[in-house]
Amino acid sequence: MKRVFLAVFFCIAIFSLQAQFRFDYHASYATYNMNDMKGLMNSIKISEPFKNLGLEIVDNFPAYIAHSVNIGYRVNNHEFGIKSGFYTTGGKLSVADYSGKISTTLIANGYREGVYYRNYFFTSSIEDVDKGLKDRFSLWGEVSPALIISTLKMKTVVSDVDFNEVMEEPQYNENAYALLIQIGGKYYVTKNISFDVATGYDLSFGGNYENLIGSPRPDWSGFRLSGGLGFSF
Repeated sequence: MKRVFLAVFFCIAIFSLQAQFRFDYHASYATYNMNDMKGLMNSIKISEPFKNLGLEIVDNFPAYIAHSVNIGYRVNNHEFGIKSGFYTTGGKLSVADYSGKISTTLIANGYREGVYYRNYFFTSSIEDVDKGLKDRFSLWGEVSPALIISTLKMKTVVSDVDFNEVMEEPQYNENAYALLIQIGGKYYVTKNISFDVATGYDLSFGGNYENLIGSPRPDWSGFRLSGGLGFSF
């Protein structure tokens, strides 16, 4: 029994020496394929009572900055954990002249909650005089399935020289799904601090707003170009 206990303790100790807890933050330039939402903007533009007002589209769901946080566990070349992210974009219709202004704004937010697996398929090391080999640069590939909680807020503002009225619409909520595939590189500043750059594509599907004209879908699919800072413990 003593030998079994010692063997188990030895295996746990070896495993712990080769494993790391990790925390990473990334900011990304993210594009979004919001074709349905752009169609909704056009539908609003030509619907009553807006079609005779001359509203123009001034924002149409452009690319924007996204944010993500990884909390993971690395063992040798394998890393897995949870990934949380935030996407946002929007559209705006507006018309103004000397007598007043009318604008309708749609703000779409996506809260991405999922898991990830990352494989470090290449690592370059340098020799540290005191501690032997030290990782300097790694290349990795990642896959991350997730649930995206999509929210859509609509607001119309009517104003002239005498008054200003804000008409809030209900907030719409739906769940979509996503699969992120990306490849990146990690540069180790120290043993416990690193910088990352990555590029990839996030594929989104599902989550139609059934209560809106044409049942539009907030399609968060698009390219991601990100950079961030990581910590190992």
